Amino acid sequence: MQISKYIGKLFVIILFIWISLAPASIQQRYHITTNIFLFLFFIDLWAKKGKPIFKRSDFSLWVFLIAIGLNVFFAQQRNAALGTYLNIFLPMLSIYYLVSENFSDEASFSDLVKTISIFSILVALLGMAECVFRFNPIYQYLIDNSYYRRYITGFVRPMSTQFNPVVLGSYLIASLPFNFLLFKQNKSLWKILGAVGIVLNTVVIILTFSRSIFLGLIGMIIFYLFLGKKFRALFAFSISLLILTIVVTYLPYPFNRFGINLMTTGSFGMVSDYRFQRCAMVGRIIKEHPFVGIGFQHVRIRFYEYYPYRGRVPYEFMIPDNMYLTILAETGIVGFLGFFIFIFSIFKKAQRKLKILSAAPQKKQELLLILSAFVGLSVNMAGYELFYWPNPYIYFCILIGLIEADYRNPGT
Repeated sequence: MQISKYIGKLFVIILFIWISLAPASIQQRYHITTNIFLFLFFIDLWAKKGKPIFKRSDFSLWVFLIAIGLNVFFAQQRNAALGTYLNIFLPMLSIYYLVSENFSDEASFSDLVKTISIFSILVALLGMAECVFRFNPIYQYLIDNSYYRRYITGFVRPMSTQFNPVVLGSYLIASLPFNFLLFKQNKSLWKILGAVGIVLNTVVIILTFSRSIFLGLIGMIIFYLFLGKKFRALFAFSISLLILTIVVTYLPYPFNRFGINLMTTGSFGMVSDYRFQRCAMVGRIIKEHPFVGIGFQHVRIRFYEYYPYRGRVPYEFMIPDNMYLTILAETGIVGFLGFFIFIFSIFKKAQRKLKILSAAPQKKQELLLILSAFVGLSVNMAGYELFYWPNPYIYFCILIGLIEADYRNPGT
């Protein structure tokens, strides 16, 4: 009976350990197995608790999952579109309910916070070692990684267990607020561990030298300070950020990646030719396929039909390189609206809960930090296809589940 009671919680914790330690290539090799386990645990949860697990607050989730699935029926290669849809649908559905039903109480949430903090420290430590020793045994001896030689040569950009610097940065951005939560605990050992996690996570986030990760970190901090009404700290942070941006603009690579030039008009910058080309390409797709888009994975499959320039493009860059543009191109206006209805509902529910928690500052801070982690990933999504990388996508689903768990908890 005790095992049955805690099996859902244990599975989610094991799932987090899995995405912490298993690189993307391993995740992709076993994605069918992962999806089967996720769905089986969801069915088990449903069988135990029945209809009460479904709430009115889930409506936007189902709108999102249905809206982004319509493209499958119209895609040129339906098998490819269906496979990707299932890889999005099954984790989101299963994790949303498993987390929201199993982590609404303080004890379970505390166990998850400690797990996230401990493993984010281990992942960050490996990233630090990678930079110091210019070597990662995982990709040197065990797992083939096409990015390894690129990022281990010259100025090292760490990958740790996450296969790519951007994915590593996403993992650590989402983990940073949980280390802060641990730091706020009264017990000295966990407080020290939380402080270590904050320092290590932040340092390795910077060392990835990813501009989208840097913007995600900034967005997360600004959001937390603003909603926390820490306006003096927000002003000080803004001034410090402005000075830092100006200074690093005149420093050598890779520090100048965070400078004004490379952040904006430089290669792959926010307003670079590369970004405008992708926007123009998505515009062409939407003009021909406005409602349900071109189909999951079909930006790559049909890239040269819509790429508005001459010349060949490496396979790696045959993408919009922006999750929002990808959703628009591949699922159309219907899928895009479904996604934003879902995101809007998450913030709406969080806003309502934050008002209720005004008299409970500790719980309010917990929700605010979870929401900040979600904002960090949401900003980061503008720089790459987060949903197509299993580790950060599962993390994204866990955060959404935690926000829903807090919303459902009548005790606070």
